[in-house]
Amino acid sequence: MSPGLAPTFDRIVVATEADWSDAWYLVCMKVSTIGFVVVDARERVAAIDELHAAGITEITGYLDAHPVMADRLRRGMVILDVNEAAVRMFGAAVRSDMIGQRTQRFFDPLCTAQVNSARAFAAGATSFQQQAHSVRLDGSRFETLFCVVPRADGATSGLWLASFVDITEDVQRQSSLDTLRDELAHVSRISTLGELSASIAHEIGQPLASIGMTAGAMLRLLDREPVDRDLLRRQCQRIVDQVARAGDIIDRTRRMAAKRDSVQVSVSVAEVLAESVQFVLHDLNRTNVTFSIVCGDPSATVFADRVQLQQVFVNLLMNAIQIHREARTPRPEIMIETFRRDDSVVIDVVDNGPGLAHEAIDRLFDGFFTTRAEGLGLGLRICRTIVAAHGGSIEAQTRHGEPGARFSVCLPLDRA
Repeated sequence: MSPGLAPTFDRIVVATEADWSDAWYLVCMKVSTIGFVVVDARERVAAIDELHAAGITEITGYLDAHPVMADRLRRGMVILDVNEAAVRMFGAAVRSDMIGQRTQRFFDPLCTAQVNSARAFAAGATSFQQQAHSVRLDGSRFETLFCVVPRADGATSGLWLASFVDITEDVQRQSSLDTLRDELAHVSRISTLGELSASIAHEIGQPLASIGMTAGAMLRLLDREPVDRDLLRRQCQRIVDQVARAGDIIDRTRRMAAKRDSVQVSVSVAEVLAESVQFVLHDLNRTNVTFSIVCGDPSATVFADRVQLQQVFVNLLMNAIQIHREARTPRPEIMIETFRRDDSVVIDVVDNGPGLAHEAIDRLFDGFFTTRAEGLGLGLRICRTIVAAHGGSIEAQTRHGEPGARFSVCLPLDRA
C-alpha cells in the first residue's frame, strides 16, 4: 500500500463499513457468494482528473502512447475491504491477506481489464465489465467476470466497489464447445471435398494435360534447325503458369482439408465468394448451370475465418447444384448477390429449382434433417453454427413469385 494512504487507511475502512452497514452492504460483503472488493481509487481518480484538465479526449490513443500514465491508472486502486467469497476465490487465508494490496496484484500482467476499465471511466462511463484473467495468491490463474462501479460520491471519496465472478468452468465449457464445433466443421469439409473429388481431379487434370501437350511441342521444336528460342521461351513460360495453376488448386484443397484452429482476420467478401466458386466450377459446368455473381459492394470486408466462410458458401452452392441435378431443372440457374444492410453485409445464394416445402423450412438447419436423397443433414446445421460463431445469421426461404429458394447469410462488417 502507498505510504500516503496509510494514515487514512483505518479511517476509510471504518467509514466504508459505516456508510454501507445497511442491508445492501450486509448482502454484498457478508452473504454473497460473489467476490466483492471495496477499493480506494483516489489515485486513479486523480490521474483521470489530470487527463481531463489537460484537455485529452482521445483517451485510448493517449494511453497507448503514454504507458507510464496507463500504468498509473492500472495501479491506482488499493483494496480496503473484501468479503469471504473473495478470500476463498483468491486463495487467501484471511481478509488481511488481501486488504492493503493493489488490485493489480490479482490480475495477469497481460490482462487488459484494469487499463480498459480506466479508459472507460476516463471517457465518462459509470460502470465497467469485462472477462478477466485473474491470479490467486499462490500464482495460479483462473477466469473471472470483473465488474467495477464507483459509489454515488465516488468522484470525491474515491470509494469504488469491484466484483469478481469465477467463470473458469463456463470458459472451459465454451472452449470445449468451440473445439467440438471446429471438429464437426472439419469433418464436414472432408465430406464436402469427397463430394468434390471429381471436380478437383478435373481441375488438376486440365493444367497437367496442358503441361503434357506443351512439353511434347517443345520436344518437337528441339528437333528443328535452327531452334526457335523465343518460341521455346514462351512454351516454357506456359508450363510455369500451368504448374502454378495446379499448385493453387492443391493449396486451396489442402487449406480446406486441414485440421486447424479457427483464425479470424479481415477478409474480402468478394474474394471469399470467388474462391468458393472455384471449388464447384466443374460441377456448375457439368450440370449446365447458368451462374452469375453480383457484388453490390466489392470492397465489403468481414472479420472471419476465411476457410470456414468458404465452407459455408461451397456447401450452399453444392446444395443448389445437387437440387438442380435431382430435380432435372430445365434451365438451371444459380445467382449470388451481395448488398449492405446497415452495419452488415448480406450474401444471397439463389436458385430457380423446385423451392422449399413450407414444413421443411423450419427444420432445414436441424441436425440430421435433409431434403436430399443422399444427404446426411449436417451441412446446413454446421453452416448455421459457423455463421453464428461469426456474429451473423443464416435463413432460408422460398422465392416469392418465382421458382426456387433463397439462402441469406448476414455477417457484420469489419469496421477496423
